Amino acid sequence: MNIAVIVDNEFSTDVRVYNECLILSDAGHKVFVLCLNFSKMPDDEPININLSVSRISINRKFKNLLFALVNTIDIYSYWWSDKIDTFIKKNHIDILHVHDLYMAKAGYLAKKKNAIPMILDLHEYYPYAVLSYQWMNKFPSKYIIRPWAWKRKEGKFLRYPYRIVVLSNHFKSQLLEKYNYLTEDQFIVYPNVPNISELLAYPINNLILEKQDSFILFYFGGVSKRRGIFVAIDALKLLVDKIPEIRLLIIGPVDKAERKVFDLAISNEKVRDHIIYYAWKDISLLPSYIRISDICLSPIEKNPQHESGIANKVYQYMLFEKPVLVSDCKPQADLINRAKCGLVHKWDSVEDFSEKVLELFRDKELACKMGVNGRQEILTHYNSIIMGRNLINAYRVLK
Repeated sequence: MNIAVIVDNEFSTDVRVYNECLILSDAGHKVFVLCLNFSKMPDDEPININLSVSRISINRKFKNLLFALVNTIDIYSYWWSDKIDTFIKKNHIDILHVHDLYMAKAGYLAKKKNAIPMILDLHEYYPYAVLSYQWMNKFPSKYIIRPWAWKRKEGKFLRYPYRIVVLSNHFKSQLLEKYNYLTEDQFIVYPNVPNISELLAYPINNLILEKQDSFILFYFGGVSKRRGIFVAIDALKLLVDKIPEIRLLIIGPVDKAERKVFDLAISNEKVRDHIIYYAWKDISLLPSYIRISDICLSPIEKNPQHESGIANKVYQYMLFEKPVLVSDCKPQADLINRAKCGLVHKWDSVEDFSEKVLELFRDKELACKMGVNGRQEILTHYNSIIMGRNLINAYRVLK
């Protein structure tokens, strides 16, 4: 089949999209990606014999402006639908694979013109995700962006696709319960699982950090209150007296709206000498940072958005044999408990977080065993080869 994959971002920035495209192209489908270009990437780029990327150059600020107006003056969806329509005709597309709820309307308008089916790939529980984005909910911008409108639009937009890709069985169950017109066989479950061959190919640098006798807690990813980072920092204040050698290693960009609060938190007199922060490191270095750590963290806040799936980092931590400490968001808690690869803390409890760290610190044998269990779970089940079969089978049915 000729598949058009539509992404309203740069192709290289989303590991999930990239892995899905590789899965489908390796299965023999011709995959044509249409995405945006904010930099100086080539307009057209072949990735492999079955996968190619076409880019639409656009100023990022202008794109953001158009997107911000979607719920007031929706130029963006019609602009995209015209681009998709032209792309379908040019490449003789058989099916659309559109990423993210907010692109459903554009995909629907284009697929109607060409009488082809559409798959909608939900990366998150978007109507709840937008309510946690501070930049969308500040006065006066919130009255232009109207983030609350996505709850109403979700019900309308989920009628458009032939199939819906979700991150977890829990997310699927939530949507089935919410909308009685959806059916079990419409869903494809594809979590944010890693491409293990790519990650394992990166060399390990055991000297990437001066570990010495440090006991390192590691957090990787976007930094904000909703990601639970302040729970980890507050817990560190309790832990430094009991584990003087403890360090909290944080790698990831800080939410702009929370930068001042974060800077104040990590400069606190009690913890500032126990925190290492980097705004960015290349993904090739991630395995080295995981290897040098003792416990890896995913302390995200418990809410419908975060319970739609499991973050990439959790699977990545597990692959490199580290015990994982996660909040009690259901999908990640279920995985960690089932695989016996870490511990679960109450999402808003600094004390419970601290107790779980102490448990792993005191029982090195348990921590090591949990790390081994996690790696085994990724190698045998939660990877792009095994979980990719769900995508491949869904497309086989469409033939």
